[in-house]
Amino acid sequence: MMKLIQFINLGGPINWVLAALLCFCFCQCLERAIYFFQTRKGSERDVLARLKKKMSDYENVDEKEKTKRFNSECSILYYEMNRGLWFLNFISSVAPSLGLLGTVTGLIGAFSKLSQAGANVNIQELSGGIWEAMLTTAFGMVISIPSLLCYRTFKRIIEKRILAMSLYEEGES
Repeated sequence: MMKLIQFINLGGPINWVLAALLCFCFCQCLERAIYFFQTRKGSERDVLARLKKKMSDYENVDEKEKTKRFNSECSILYYEMNRGLWFLNFISSVAPSLGLLGTVTGLIGAFSKLSQAGANVNIQELSGGIWEAMLTTAFGMVISIPSLLCYRTFKRIIEKRILAMSLYEEGES
């Protein structure tokens, strides 16, 4: 089996950019997964429980001020839950394009060698160059698919939590 460094080198310099994106993607997914686990329902840092506790501080204020405070607290929690997700969305959309860019640049290099060889074309060398160029597309998709899956999963968790917050607000009114 091919070692990771060899795999990255075979795809050329764009594969190194993709490898860096993969590292950032992994770190971001791990950080958000830990965050969502730590703030799940029933935990010490439960988002809805924190909101309820914060709102209990405003029981003696008028309804307009209470609504203003509620919206402010929800905005802060929404921002906290979404922190860094833009980067996962960015990676999921950019990685395939970078993979295709690597493929195109690799094919340009392969056909450049083909034109220099003239009638002495070595089909093995040409197919090897094309194979190497296709690695970047595969690598881009290998990065894009899990990052999109994580992004969508985290957004779904946020939607459920926002719904719980809005139901709490309705129950308070």
